Amino acid sequence: MFSLHDFVMNTLMGMVGNEPDYKVRQYALGWYDKAELTAEDMQKLDEAIMAQYPQEETEAEAEEAV
Repeated sequence: MFSLHDFVMNTLMGMVGNEPDYKVRQYALGWYDKAELTAEDMQKLDEAIMAQYPQEETEAEAEEAV
């Protein structure tokens, strides 16, 4: 059976890395406003967007690694 929620999430996840971040977030917010996406969905999407970018180690983390 067709699930609009799943379709929107799959579309958004496919956009990550292929479209500018602001467009992905803008599209997601539109569906969030329509109550088709939840706060948890928005968190998953944000995590996917942020996973594209390497995280810089803080000074404390670098010292712990030594």
